[in-house]
Amino acid sequence: MSKKKSKNKPGAAGTEIKPADAATIVEDAFGNYLIRAGRLNGDFIARAFPATGSRSQGLIAEASGTSEADAIEALKENLRARSANRTEARRWDERSDTSIPGKEEFIEALRQMKLTDAQLAMLRAHAVAGDDGMTLAALTRASGYKSEDTAMKALKRAGSLVGDFLGLDPRSDAANDPRDAREVLGYLVEADTETASVWVMHTELRNAVRSSI
Repeated sequence: MSKKKSKNKPGAAGTEIKPADAATIVEDAFGNYLIRAGRLNGDFIARAFPATGSRSQGLIAEASGTSEADAIEALKENLRARSANRTEARRWDERSDTSIPGKEEFIEALRQMKLTDAQLAMLRAHAVAGDDGMTLAALTRASGYKSEDTAMKALKRAGSLVGDFLGLDPRSDAANDPRDAREVLGYLVEADTETASVWVMHTELRNAVRSSI
């Protein structure tokens, strides 16, 4: 039988589901997740996993129903509710002028993002720095890059990836604007020049980095 994967964000409805193969395993793409459903010990079970290609492939959530389609819809409702609860629980940070996801949200994003070794090195060093934060020069040394401009672009890219996954939008994408995608990761303590300014990682992300990468 044919397989159809439909790309839906949480909250979407009316998804057409088709069996993935003759073993009656049903697959459906939903937001950041791949849902697989089938019959297990007489029950219809739907399970959500990270999308194909993610760093982690562990189980995210599951639900049961009277059929594969019913179990999938129940699981989608659970994922929608979880997303709404997480969004409501985010705190507002005046320094970065954005809502900050909780530790578990950041952990899920970090485990699924395909970050480079340099980006991971910067995040680890930044988390260790704690409330003292790091200058762009220090972050560059942690990344292994020789160019501060290259390191800054890599950090912005990491912020964009995490922000896209969590549904956060940076205030600016301007090349020379310090208020950019890095604010998904932390906040800026400004000095006379950007080189001397210090970036401090959000506490929630700091704890997530220590737990996941």
